[in-house]
Amino acid sequence: MANTENKNNNLNIIVVVLLLLLAVWAFFMGKNMNSNTVKTNNTDVKTNTWANNTATVTWELAKDLTITVIGDKRCTDCQTKAVEEQLQLVPNLKNAKFVEKDYSEDGVKALLEATWIERLPAFIFSNNNVAEDMKWFLVATKDGKFSLNTWASFNPTAKRSDRGFLLVEKETLKSIKDNSFVKWNKDAKITWLEYSDLECPFCAKLHNSDTPDSLEKKYGEKINKIFNHFPLGFHKNALPWAQILECIWEVKGSEWFYGLMEKAFKDQKSDKDYLIVEAVKLWANKTTLETCLASKKFDTKINDQQNVGSKEFGVTWTPWSVLINNETGEYKVLSWAYPTAEFEKIIDKLLK
Repeated sequence: MANTENKNNNLNIIVVVLLLLLAVWAFFMGKNMNSNTVKTNNTDVKTNTWANNTATVTWELAKDLTITVIGDKRCTDCQTKAVEEQLQLVPNLKNAKFVEKDYSEDGVKALLEATWIERLPAFIFSNNNVAEDMKWFLVATKDGKFSLNTWASFNPTAKRSDRGFLLVEKETLKSIKDNSFVKWNKDAKITWLEYSDLECPFCAKLHNSDTPDSLEKKYGEKINKIFNHFPLGFHKNALPWAQILECIWEVKGSEWFYGLMEKAFKDQKSDKDYLIVEAVKLWANKTTLETCLASKKFDTKINDQQNVGSKEFGVTWTPWSVLINNETGEYKVLSWAYPTAEFEKIIDKLLK
């Protein structure tokens, strides 16, 4: 089974979010205020003066806490050390003991199996004696410990080529193509498989950039593109809009499918009936579209695409681009709205 790993930029985003949510308090206390700290056995009491106002904040230090950090030396993008360093800055974790391990070390595989952790880097907390805000990020493991949710995606057991690329089975790739609309040259060596939803602002950013046109112009017959549905649950229009795209394909064809999709990304409207209005402007029959939409006849297809994306490529958000060498099955993921140059770096390597 094929799996995925992210580029370092994704984990950089995670580090930033982690800092904002867990250490913003420490930032203001330490950088913007004059402070004095009084220590007791298990508590730090800090009095801060800022703009002639004084505030006293008390926090409990984590007790008897060991954080096991598991990385993989094969993953150059994982940013394991960077996340660990940010955790060490969290005031509540000041007394925590950090233990570093690599996936290749004895006992690590068994530890991961015991906790049901499949993706690296992993940060395993021996208990949850942490600040209340941080508990939101801890997931109970099978053996009674807690795993810090960093949306890690490096699978140490995944099959890789001699060049280090992850591999997708050719049967799986064929199934994906059979359940999709291929744009540009169907026989191209490289496929750009994009998981997206029409209400995603970062997806719109990618589509409204010069990336699609630039890649088509540069690589020509060597590349094709596939759009697969991945409607995010918090985007209320994502699923009905995916249904409408499929419905307009049924009555007008794949060219209209992509045409309406690009129109939606360009306009970035949030009105529920927006796509029907635009489809009618493209000479689609409104009654036919509404009947198709009400039937939810394409829900299975949409769900299948979403499930395959999650299972095979680790899709968790959008846009999630998978660049695939159709001859070797090698692939690399770009899971954000990256500039054209980042796509070109990967495609050039895949073409060699």
